Amino acid sequence: MDEKKAGKIIGPVSLLWSGFKLNLLHLAWNFERLQNLGFYFSIHNMLRKIYAGRTEERLSATRRHIGFFNTHIFFSTALLGVMVRLEEDLSDETPKAKELEIDSTKMGLMGPLAAIGDSLFWSGLKPFSLLLGVGIIWLTKFTFTGWLAAVVISLAFYNIPRVIIKYYLLFKSYYTYKELFSTIQKVKFQDIMKSLKVAGMGFLGAFTAVYLREKQLTIVGLRWLDSAVLCGAFVLVIWALRSKKSVSFIFGTSVAACIVLAYIT
Repeated sequence: MDEKKAGKIIGPVSLLWSGFKLNLLHLAWNFERLQNLGFYFSIHNMLRKIYAGRTEERLSATRRHIGFFNTHIFFSTALLGVMVRLEEDLSDETPKAKELEIDSTKMGLMGPLAAIGDSLFWSGLKPFSLLLGVGIIWLTKFTFTGWLAAVVISLAFYNIPRVIIKYYLLFKSYYTYKELFSTIQKVKFQDIMKSLKVAGMGFLGAFTAVYLREKQLTIVGLRWLDSAVLCGAFVLVIWALRSKKSVSFIFGTSVAACIVLAYIT
């Protein structure tokens, strides 16, 4: 690889434009190759710059990037940056070796990035931001101001990390792609997920307690005992999460407990 070539052909504006086009990654989703057309649409303008005046090489790159592609949409920028850097740095004197390295790198990154993105966003930030919005609506007694605040706060809580992560990975993967793996490994995604789950359970418990207090409702008839039951339930849920019990198991057990309490109180 020729490290001196990095950054001479592709500039920040081109990177940002391609990263923006990745928002349309699912627009041409298909059953055969999934996100391939959306990814090629994003990288196309940079391939034209890299292979300006070299038609055969650009056609070979096109064939490479209309193959199978599937990863998490918010982490796809990491793949975009790495692919552009490899297309730019790898020598065209050995086209088969270049194609093999690019394809193997792409296949090796797609799965792990998809798994991290699904866990962080679909199973973590999205339900937590929705729960936060519901709690705000609940606490503001379903007023218009409460609805507006809930929408703004939920969207901000979900989208600000999304935008930061997306474009940080884009520039990190292009300019220092060799450090991308170590950077991702340093981020303790499992700890972040656990923290989001614990915080979500805490919010849910707090909202429930406030709702019961405002509605003058009781669980077992005595306020101090109600508080003890809620605290105990919260501690049990935390214990279950730390013991790596599934969310489905925790939810099912909670529903069953609520049904039993409804019948005995």
